[in-house]
Parts: sequence; C-alpha cells; structure tokens
Amino acid sequence: LVAGDPDKSRLIEAVRYHNQDTQMPPKGALPASEVKLLEEWVKIGAPDPRSEVASKTSAPRIIDIAAGAQHWAFRPIQANAKLKSQAANPIDEFITAKLSANGLTRAPPADARTLIRRITFDLTGLPPTPEEAEAFVAECEKESAKSSVLSAQSKTLSTEHSALSTNAATPKAIASLIDRLLASPHYGEKWGRHWLDVARYADSNGLDENIALGTAWRYRDFVVQAFNTDMPFDQFLTEQLAGDLLESPDLATRHRRMSATAFLNLGAKVLAEPDKDKLTMDVIDEQIDVVGRAFMGLTLGCARCHDHKFDPIPQDDYYALAAIFKSTSTIGRDRIGALSTAYEAPLGDFEAFASIKSAERILNEQKVAVSKAQAAANALLTDEVRRDAVSYLIAATELPQAPTLSQAKPIAEKHHLRAQVLLNCRVWLAANEDHPVFEPWQKAMRENRTAEDIRGHYLLLFAQAKKIAPVSKAKSSHSIIEQARAALDDAKGFLALPPEPIVLYPADVAQNVRRLQDLMLATENGLPDLPTTLAVHDAATILKDLPVHIRGNHLALGKPVSRGFPQVIQASLKTNVKFKPDQSGRLELARWLASATHPLTSRVIVNRVWTWHFNQGLVPTVDNFGLLGQAPTHPELLDFLAHWFSSNGWSIKELHRLILTSQTYLQSSTILSSQSQIDPENKFLHHFPLRRLQAEEIRDAILHVAGSLDTTIGGKTIPRRNREFVFNHTSKDFTSYGSTRRALYLPIIRNNLYDLFQQFDYPDPSTSTGLRNSTVVSPQALLLMNSGLALDAAATFAQRLLQQPDFDTRLRSACRLAFAREATESDLRRARDFLTTAEAALASTEPDPTKREHQSWNLLAQALMMSSEFIYLR
Repeated sequence: LVAGDPDKSRLIEAVRYHNQDTQMPPKGALPASEVKLLEEWVKIGAPDPRSEVASKTSAPRIIDIAAGAQHWAFRPIQANAKLKSQAANPIDEFITAKLSANGLTRAPPADARTLIRRITFDLTGLPPTPEEAEAFVAECEKESAKSSVLSAQSKTLSTEHSALSTNAATPKAIASLIDRLLASPHYGEKWGRHWLDVARYADSNGLDENIALGTAWRYRDFVVQAFNTDMPFDQFLTEQLAGDLLESPDLATRHRRMSATAFLNLGAKVLAEPDKDKLTMDVIDEQIDVVGRAFMGLTLGCARCHDHKFDPIPQDDYYALAAIFKSTSTIGRDRIGALSTAYEAPLGDFEAFASIKSAERILNEQKVAVSKAQAAANALLTDEVRRDAVSYLIAATELPQAPTLSQAKPIAEKHHLRAQVLLNCRVWLAANEDHPVFEPWQKAMRENRTAEDIRGHYLLLFAQAKKIAPVSKAKSSHSIIEQARAALDDAKGFLALPPEPIVLYPADVAQNVRRLQDLMLATENGLPDLPTTLAVHDAATILKDLPVHIRGNHLALGKPVSRGFPQVIQASLKTNVKFKPDQSGRLELARWLASATHPLTSRVIVNRVWTWHFNQGLVPTVDNFGLLGQAPTHPELLDFLAHWFSSNGWSIKELHRLILTSQTYLQSSTILSSQSQIDPENKFLHHFPLRRLQAEEIRDAILHVAGSLDTTIGGKTIPRRNREFVFNHTSKDFTSYGSTRRALYLPIIRNNLYDLFQQFDYPDPSTSTGLRNSTVVSPQALLLMNSGLALDAAATFAQRLLQQPDFDTRLRSACRLAFAREATESDLRRARDFLTTAEAALASTEPDPTKREHQSWNLLAQALMMSSEFIYLR
C-alpha cells in the first residue's frame, strides 16, 4: 500500500474488485462500507491501530497564512534604508558594512585592461577589439594625468586620486564605456539571452513530438529589442503575460505584444496526449510554474496535487491561478494528424496569407506528383521481384547468414536479380527462421540440400498464392497458401525493396523522379512560414472559478475556487483585485505582479541582474525565494535595490549603471589567503568573482577573434518550417549548427542540444533557469581540441596573424585579440618555444616549410583559444 494514496495502493485495488486478476478476498467482495473504511485508513496514512502515536501524527498540515507572511520574502520591501556615508555609490556602503563586520576588506581596483574585457563581455557577450581596448586605456591615462595635475596644483591628493595609476581605470572613462556598450545592439543579444533562460526558450517542442516551433524566434527578437530599447521591466512583464489584452496604438505594437505572449506558450507539451482536458491542465501547470519561478521566485507548481509542502501556498491558491489560465487558450484548433498544436496568432494581411496558401497548394501538388511517380516505379519493381520470388530464394541459399552487398552482387548478377533485394531477402530469412512458409527453405539450408530440391515446392506454392485474393495479415489459422500470399505482398518481407528504391529505377524513370523531387524541394525551400506568431489569447468561455482537482486529477473535482492570487502575498499587499468578467484575468495578474509594492517582483528581478553580473546572487537561490530558498546575504542592499529599481522607472539599463560603477564591481579578482579563510565562498564580495565564459560566449569569442563572426541581428534562424518534425524516421536532426552568426541565433532543439552547448552547461530549455551551472570537465577541452568550429576558427585566426609583418608583431597581435592586453616577455618566450616545438614535430609529415609554418600557427592559435585566460573572465 501507499500511505495517503488509496488509488496507488494495490491492497485497495484488490478489495475494490475492479481488477479481475487481483480480487481479494477471492470468494467474494467485502461490503462497500468495509472497503470504504480501508480507503479512509490508507488516506490518513495507514497508521498501526495498535500504536497510540499514529493517530497523533496523522493530522493534516494546516497552512497559517499570517505566520507564513512573516517570511522575509513576503514582507513589504523596506524603502527607508538610510545611507550613513558619503560613498559615491550606495551599493558600496552596504557591501563595505558587511565586509567590516566580518573583518574583511575590498580587493584593490582592477586595471583598465581587465575592466574593459570584463565589462564588454558582461554587457555584450563579446570580447573588446584591440582598438576598443587601446582607446579605453588611452582615455583612462589621459583622465588620470589630468587628475594628477589638478591634484598637484591644489596640493590636495584625494583618496580616490591616490589610487589612480597609469594602468587604472577612471570613473569618466568607465561611464563612457558603459554608455557605449548599453547603446550597442549586441547588448540586447547578451541580456536577452539571460532572460531566454528564464523563459525556457526553445525552437522545438520536445517531449513526445519534437516539432519545430518555427515562429518562436519572434519572441526571441521581442526580448532582444525590449532590452535594447530599455523597455521598463513592469511593461516587459505585462506584455509577456497579457500583451494581447492591452490596447495598442498601431499594428506594429499590436504584433509585438502578441509575440510577447509566447512566453506563456513556449513550454514543452505532450502533443500526442489523447485526453485533451488533461493536456489543457498540464499546460496550465507548466504556465503557473514558469510564472511563479520567473517573476516571484516561487515553486507554485508544487501545489497542483496538494498544499505546498514547505511554502504557505495552499492548493486553493493554485486553482485560483489555474482559473485564470484555463480562461486562456494556449492550444490551437489546428492538428498535425492526431497531434495538437500550440496556438499561433496571425500577423500578416489577407494578401500575404493568400500568397503563401497558394504556394502551399502548389507544393502539395508537387508532393503528390512525386508520390505518384515513386509509387508507379515501385509498383513495377514489386511486380518484377514477385515474378522472380523463387529465384531470390534459390540465390539466397548461396549467401552466408549475414552477407554484405559486395557478396550479394556477383550472386545476383549470376541469377539476373537485383543485388539490394537479394541482400534484404537473405537478411530477412535469417531473422525469421520460424516463418511457416519458409520452413522448407530453412530445412534445406540446415541439411545442405541443393536449391533444386525446393524449386518445385515454391513454384507451385507461389503460383497458387497469386491466384487468391490479397490477405491483410498472415495468421497461424490461415492456410499455407494464404500465408504465402501475405508473404509475397509484405512490403517489409523477404522481397523488400531498399530504403531508397530510386537506385533500382530505369534511368529515364529515375531522372523524372529526381526532376520532380528537385522541383518540390526548390518550392519548399523558397516557401516562407505563414505570418503568424506563437501566442495565447482569451478563451471563448471565461471562468469565474475552477474546482480544486483532487490529487491533481482533472476527473476528480472538489470545491470551486474563485480567480485570485496567492493569499500570503495578498496579506502583504492588503489589496483587493476585481477581475473583468469578460477577460481571463491575465491583465489583472500582470498588473498585480508589476506593482511597485509587490514584495517579490522587484526583489526577484534585481537579484537576477545582480546574479548575472557577479555570477552569484544576493539571494543565492535565484529561482526560489520560498522557505527552502536561502536568505539574502545583504538583505538591506536587496531591498534598497528593489525600491530604487521600481522608483527609477523599472529601468534595467539604469540598474546596470548603478551596479557597474560601484567599487564592488570594479574591484579586482585578487584573493588574499587571510580573507578566503574567513569567507571562502566570497559571499560578502571581498573580491570580484572569477567566472568561466558561458557556452555562447566561448563560441562567439572564438569566431570573433578569428574575424569570422557574422553580427547580423535578428530574424528566423531555425532551418525548418513551422510545425515540421525536427527529426526524420532515422532520428537524423534536420537542423544545422554551421552558421557563423552569434550563438543566440543557433537552433535550440529540446532533447538534442548543440554539442558545444551541452558540454558548457547550457540549461535544460524546458525549465526556467536563473543561474547556470559552471563545471570544469575534460570533455570540454577535448571538444575544443577536435571540433570543426575550433579547428576552422584557429586556422582563420592564424591566417589573420600571419598577415602581420614579423614574428613579434604577430604574437603581440595574438595577445591583444585573444586577451585584450599586451603580451609580456614571458608570453613571447613561451609562444616562440611552442612554435619551435610544433614545427619540429611536423617536420616528419610536412616537408613544405610554408605549410609547416601555417600549421604551427594554427596550433598556437587554437592553444590560445583553449587557454584559461581566454575562457575565464577576471
């Protein structure tokens, strides 16, 4: 039995007498009243009635909303933090206070070259060019010199100016750098990618039917544009949850907002689910889960089947939200055979739809023409091999049990047969030794009899079989003649044609089929998707309430629950929300979340931004602010930033400026052993955290330093039409990863991620993720040693270096490109040694000195791109 769950308990299954194979007691069912007693006993935990403790421990947990509201994350944001010092940046006051309280000090400022690489990667996901690095250093030196002169004239050297040196960054240069990078279109690509992790973005459905989400890219481009234009986060949130319900001033805005609602429709779905009501509730569950994690840092999905085990979220709260999402249509009316499809909203005008529909009709006609030509040719082949059925059996006796095509060819030529069919015939016979029709053939093979001993038998049997009507399926009860007829007609049987039968067509027939195929492929490749976007919209029926689904079962309904929001947060807000009777309630939900007084929304997003800058959050569990999550390391700073953010227009770019100009961010990664002993995890930020570049940054940086990165912005990039299957019957992935565009635009295929992404900790695209893992494992190095991407980029990088006039210039250029710094004498010496060793190793296999030099530089370029300094960010 399963304590607490009668439906999963085999004991209860037995006494209910529903299963004919498991009925207890065996001579007759128990009275219904006694079965009910047993069910109730299991429900309360199946306590041992001989134990007095059992009844005391079986009482259900009662959620105390008022007590739960005292959890730090549910309390109102404290906006009255008073700054005590005159620090240039308020962040530093909070950080310094924690450092001092723990006997720690901040690391010295990072040098200018470290900072331009750090900030450029941080804001754009790309390395700085040598020209950008030199310009920044020059500006810092100019400002530093000016400050020194002013200080000497006044004979007053401030603490800030005393820290400046020839390699230090200056506040003005840093501010100018930040402004330039925030204005770059690559900023939105980098920071949009962060949000796409949270939004579980993918270009395919995944799960049971991995079809292409061919219009998901519109949501991706919406996110990139939103970050580039610094869309206020409250508006960003609202458009994703309820963009279709907002009044739009023009068609372009309307289309953008429809695309934004794909946030709710990007989740993986079991499209083949026959129970459509269950599919609906599964989709709603996924939507509630992602909204809870993304905007509130709560695991609301845990309350589908029962009250939340840890957080003060009763099951009623789940179904209050579910009523909102059940009033929302996510699954479309279209079908792919028996498969459901996600809803897509039209974007184009009537002419655009008509033009594409006309092209689709032409394509369908061409597909029919190809099918007819193939069917006619296959029918002729099938008739031919059936006429020669006995000859195939005779020839098969001359082949071994597991032959190859080269072994089958001479035998086939001798008997004037098709080698591919003969090969299939022998393999099939070896795999179907117990088939009654071929028992005489198998016996002849075992007893080493001659082929002529069975010729007469099969000539007579097949002649009789061809005279009777086709048989749908051979069964043991059929006569041997009927089974022979079924064997002759079986397209996958002993006379099966090869997978690509076109190789057996007459030359003129094959030429015609290929012509039709080429015409069809040309039409298909030139056919755009319908102008639609993945989206949601309000359902025809708007629910005011939804029954609780007992144990999450949509067939077991309990008391109805009105639309609403989690009570523990409502207790903090002390507000009443009125829902429009003719709308789903998503707009009210979005505005409730986007309230400046909401205790979670601004806390969660500023913590995300902080995490993406420092690779660790003020709240370490970035996706869980509930009772199982960790408390903030700097609660006053978290609340200060949350209040500051909502009070400053919810501007992500202004938040960047605040964080990136703090001494906390601008400090070096220098670690003092004494400090690491006090704070080994660096949770108080006594130095800037070293971090490995993310998968996309590594790939893009490799192409960037090679000079081959395509920086085109936006547009469709998955090479599959909308709703096409990503894989064919052989599990071949039809998508491609050879593009030189930024990694943001590579296909994200659920269940089959790009290998470089998999190795470098790309998150599960079916799950909302706020902070990626960062592992260091040997397959990462092996991939960079052997992948086509790295080898091609290394050759291009080397060619770029070889254009420089002399040895030292090449090496210095390599360091500027790869590391954004000047080469040291140690760098130059080690590179020379490397090249000397490489050329010596290649001498035995490459006599041409010019080619040998190029290969040596290829190896050096690859070594630089595999180095820790290249892959890590100080």
